[in-house]
Amino acid sequence: MLRFNVPRRLVFSVVSLLLAVFSIGFVIGSITINSGTETGNGNYTGATALNYWSESSVGLAGAPGALPSTLSQSVAAPTVLAGASASYGVNTQTAGDTEQFFKFAETSAAPVNTEVEVVFTVNTGAGAGSTTTVTVFVETQSSAPGSTLTFTLYYDLGSAASANLILNNAQQVSQQCSAVGTCP
Repeated sequence: MLRFNVPRRLVFSVVSLLLAVFSIGFVIGSITINSGTETGNGNYTGATALNYWSESSVGLAGAPGALPSTLSQSVAAPTVLAGASASYGVNTQTAGDTEQFFKFAETSAAPVNTEVEVVFTVNTGAGAGSTTTVTVFVETQSSAPGSTLTFTLYYDLGSAASANLILNNAQQVSQQCSAVGTCP
């Protein structure tokens, strides 16, 4: 698997964090972002970028109003992407938790019935922290979308209201599978 890490800055000012708290509709407790950077957008199959599936933005948010369904972690049974923009959980979602979100743009050039493996690696906690890796599998639709769709994938970091959350870094690497049910 060819893996590229493109640095991304997480820039949160006190004003934007306060605005986010009010717009989310609940009070976030203490959250710390240690490294100030994020890596990701390693969307490659072999040496070719997945131009039809690209990360468009990342950030922190509250859980969406209606909790999204969790993506499949089974290579043999990938989650088929909706025919319209939608949200999905990388891990189990809990109302009121703080979420790391990854927004992906799927273009009309997406090949049909094609499986993509997306690996999320998130490091949280004090000191060296604890690293969690979650691999999910998505499959493009049976007919190409008529326009670009946005899929927001949420990684539940936990409740900042009940404990201090420390996000050291997060990354995602997406790779096209050779066939549905067969991934690297």
